Amino acid sequence: MLTVSHAQSGFLSVDGCIDWSVDLKTYMALAGEPVRVKCALFYSYIRTNYSMAQSTGLRLMWYKNKGDLEEPIIFSEVRMSKEEDSIWFHSAEAQDSGFYTCVLRNSTYCMKVSMSLTVAENESGLCYNSRIRYLEKSEVTKRKEISCPDMDDFKKSDQEPDVVWYKECKPKMWRSIIIQKGNALLIQEVQEEDGGNYTCELKYEGKLVRRTTELKVT
Repeated sequence: MLTVSHAQSGFLSVDGCIDWSVDLKTYMALAGEPVRVKCALFYSYIRTNYSMAQSTGLRLMWYKNKGDLEEPIIFSEVRMSKEEDSIWFHSAEAQDSGFYTCVLRNSTYCMKVSMSLTVAENESGLCYNSRIRYLEKSEVTKRKEISCPDMDDFKKSDQEPDVVWYKECKPKMWRSIIIQKGNALLIQEVQEEDGGNYTCELKYEGKLVRRTTELKVT
């Protein structure tokens, strides 16, 4: 018996599933990048993991939402594969944007949730797309740490990924009070000039993965 861990309850859909609607987490990637979409059931809604669910006879199935319909996903392995509780897009494309539903079921039990994925092309002359930036805010003279978000999937064993930082898509000689701390950038005393777009970059299986954060200074 699986225990629900979410504070609220889902509703019963027409297919007899407990439907948690759309998870709050949004996945974002630039075209050509790898991205992993995890079935949120195992992270926010039930107190079990994929292996335990399998051992109790539950099957995990994936669908892509097309309007009001959910179409089963055919995994090509070349560009997109199913790996345990996730879909791996090995090279995401803009057409991959949309909602993906994972369904955990057997003959007597069914639960599902949808996740949102946005894939966008770089804007002309830039290394990011402003639609999929992260946002941070800071006041002048305050201490601010800018993380390189959603990079856990690209770690190799226990090693921290080798991250390179850019500002406005260009390499920068940081002044002495800006230091790289692990895969984050620490500004020990924020100045007005520190506002702007910070991009962290790493290599994963021969591909570049970038995350851009806009820092607004007030």
